Amino acid sequence: MSPLLPAALTPADLPLAELNCARLDGELFPLAGAWCPVDAHDGPETRAGALASISPSRAVAERMTAAWIYGLAAEPDFHQFCVDVSARTRKPNDTTTQLREVRLGRDDARALGRQLVTTPLRTAIDLARWGRTPGCPADTALLAALLAYDGTDDPRSGSLGLAVQRGISFSKVAAAQLSEARRLNLSRR
Repeated sequence: MSPLLPAALTPADLPLAELNCARLDGELFPLAGAWCPVDAHDGPETRAGALASISPSRAVAERMTAAWIYGLAAEPDFHQFCVDVSARTRKPNDTTTQLREVRLGRDDARALGRQLVTTPLRTAIDLARWGRTPGCPADTALLAALLAYDGTDDPRSGSLGLAVQRGISFSKVAAAQLSEARRLNLSRR
C-alpha cells in the first residue's frame, strides 16, 4: 500500500497551522524546514525529501548538507547546494541556503527522494577541496566515513584515481587529506 502523504510534509501539502498543530500534538517532528511523521524513518531519503522544499531549482545538495543527508554529520546551520555551470537558476531569498556553481559529471550526483545529492565520493572530494565552510577544513574522520559509505574507498576500485582523471583539480592539502582518510579506512579493516 502506498502512503497517502509524502514522508516530509511542507505547507504545499497541508496548511502551516495544521502542520504546527500536529507538531505540538507530537505527531510530527521538524526536519530541515519540513515536518515528518514521528514514525517516519529518519534516513537519507527522508532528509533529502525534506530539503526539496527549500532547494533552489536544479540544485544538488552538497558538502555538509550531503554529509548530513547520509547521516554522517549534524544538520548544518546553512544548507549547501550547487548547480552545474550550464544550469540556469536563481538563489532563493532564503538566508539559510548557500548556492555555488560547479562542474558536475554525470556520476557526481544521485537522486534521493525528490532531491539530487552529491555522491559520497564527490562529497568527500568537495569537502577536502573547499572545507566545511570557508576557512574551516573538514575532519579526516568525516572524509573517511564518506569514502567508506558505499564502498568508494575499496582499494581495488580506484575511485579516487578516476576522480582525479575526470579533471578535478586538487591542492596538495586536499590530496593529502583524502589520502589520510583512505589510510584511516584501511587501518580499520
